[in-house]
Amino acid sequence: MMPIPPQPTGPAPVVKELGWANRYRSLLTGVLLAVAAWLLHLPSVWYGFVYFDDVRILRDHPELYGQPQLTENLKAIFVTGFPREEPLLVRDVTWAIDSQLFGFGNPFGYHLGNVILHGLVVAAMFAFLLGTTRRYGFALGTTVAYLALAVHTEPVAWIMGRKDILSTLFMLLALCAQTRRLATPSLAAQCSWFATTWLCFVVALLSKISALTFPLVLFLHAACLPYLQGDRSPEAPLADWRRLVREGWLLIPSLIVSGLVYVWYQRTLAQMGIFDRGYQAHGLAHLWNLMMFNPPAFWVYLKQIFLPTHNTVLYTWPLVAAAYPVWQIIASLATLAALLGTGIWLFRFRKDLFFYYGAFLALMIPFLNLIFMGIIVADRYAYFSAFCLLALASAAAGHALRHPQPARRMVVLAACLIFLGLNLFQKLSYQTAWRNAETLWRYHIGLPSPSPTAFGNLAAYCYAAAQTDPAHADVLLGKMAIVVDGGIAEFWSDRKQPPPSATYFLFFLRAILQEVNGDLNAALTSLLTADQIHPRFDSTKLNLARLYRKLGKTDIALPQRMTYAEGARAQFAEYLTLAFRGRPLPPEVQQERDAIQSEYAALASQLGAGAGR
Repeated sequence: MMPIPPQPTGPAPVVKELGWANRYRSLLTGVLLAVAAWLLHLPSVWYGFVYFDDVRILRDHPELYGQPQLTENLKAIFVTGFPREEPLLVRDVTWAIDSQLFGFGNPFGYHLGNVILHGLVVAAMFAFLLGTTRRYGFALGTTVAYLALAVHTEPVAWIMGRKDILSTLFMLLALCAQTRRLATPSLAAQCSWFATTWLCFVVALLSKISALTFPLVLFLHAACLPYLQGDRSPEAPLADWRRLVREGWLLIPSLIVSGLVYVWYQRTLAQMGIFDRGYQAHGLAHLWNLMMFNPPAFWVYLKQIFLPTHNTVLYTWPLVAAAYPVWQIIASLATLAALLGTGIWLFRFRKDLFFYYGAFLALMIPFLNLIFMGIIVADRYAYFSAFCLLALASAAAGHALRHPQPARRMVVLAACLIFLGLNLFQKLSYQTAWRNAETLWRYHIGLPSPSPTAFGNLAAYCYAAAQTDPAHADVLLGKMAIVVDGGIAEFWSDRKQPPPSATYFLFFLRAILQEVNGDLNAALTSLLTADQIHPRFDSTKLNLARLYRKLGKTDIALPQRMTYAEGARAQFAEYLTLAFRGRPLPPEVQQERDAIQSEYAALASQLGAGAGR
């Protein structure tokens, strides 16, 4: 029989209880980070519409968001409102709710929703990083850096950024749910957390289509979690291949949903004519373009995340070109080689960091223009993926700050302070540009490399404002003329050459001004110029048809009137093809088409009668 060891004598040891703040440290931290995000972006809740998709996609559609009853809006969003540009169902539902609470035409509700959701994203980011790594300092440092980013100004201050914020929030919730699933031994709990992960992914996908590649991030997260949590050494080989195969099988439902939503969304956008933008390269030529402008785009993102200057919604470089300079070819190919080499090294020796690296690349795939040539660089594209680069930088900074040499620690600390200070300064200064359409586009016109779109958007805003404010219409139209003429002079300096295609919208707007001033022939010349340098723009075709009708009603000879009637009929037919693409015509469009046909038939009859005499 084993002897019983003697019991200790004397007073029992005192167990020191953790204070309330220590026990709820993580919760308090998440709340404080959300509050900080709300305070940083609070001024934007009083901003207006900026006439950059928010009017065209939101405010011009009361049938989707502005009906008296929410149920009517939901019916239009889910049933009757197809096809439409950007059929993002979850985002549209949140807009309909904002409209019910604050009024359809009131931008306050839409901006307030963005700010609130952004704060929740920041808190969810901290929760995900803490749950995944179990490292409070790393999670806090990365989230604070994420909170400060200037590239977040656009998606939060712009009403249209709702889709980026919503999709990010639900992708983060999906990652948090998967972390819980991988940590619980209970099969029932695992099934519940798996269903939650899948549901959050679906909601993210219906908030923004770029979540298509998120299943790759989920797989990387599951594969790298033991390394992220420190259970395995970062350089240890992948183990338990059966577990990885199981995770691959679990991705199948998400991949099926991605495929179905992709096909549906692509067909919807094709019906709307979104893909018809005149890009002609295919095959190897398209692949070469991708290799030439995507690597420079990566460097633009790096710069705007870590050393932001002149944030803009319209980055004018890199661009697709007929021929690329030698330096860009060398730099692009070297960047691709460096990205490949970095990925291989991280996978071999730092699998904990490889997750962030692979996740960044996976999240950016939808923005690489692999299928459809669109915008090459945009701040909003990095709204979620930026955290991956910040996590890599935070890991490097944390390692350097633990270095025994004080000089190295001071350099890293100074770099961190410069990063935070520069991003906060750019965020707060750029945020003021988003107050309204005039302030936003004046800001963009004043940039070192302005875009023709900035001139066009400011001029279009002035014209729209003139229609709703007759008392100041002359002043607003005068501003419009100055902006249009200034834009054409800026981008068409060599008048011996044809105007560049990027100026087509400025000529379109000049035609509107000339028509308002009664100079119909000059308006026709401007419209024909716009049509020549940028064919297949539906609004140009419509305005040409209407202008031909107006010219045909002036005091001119019958043959010339017939020529204008033929032009009106042909241009309106092209407009119908481009704008509706086989979809049923609204009643007012049918009436206009019938009127044009009747006028043409009447003139043809007169000409025939005259010839008979």
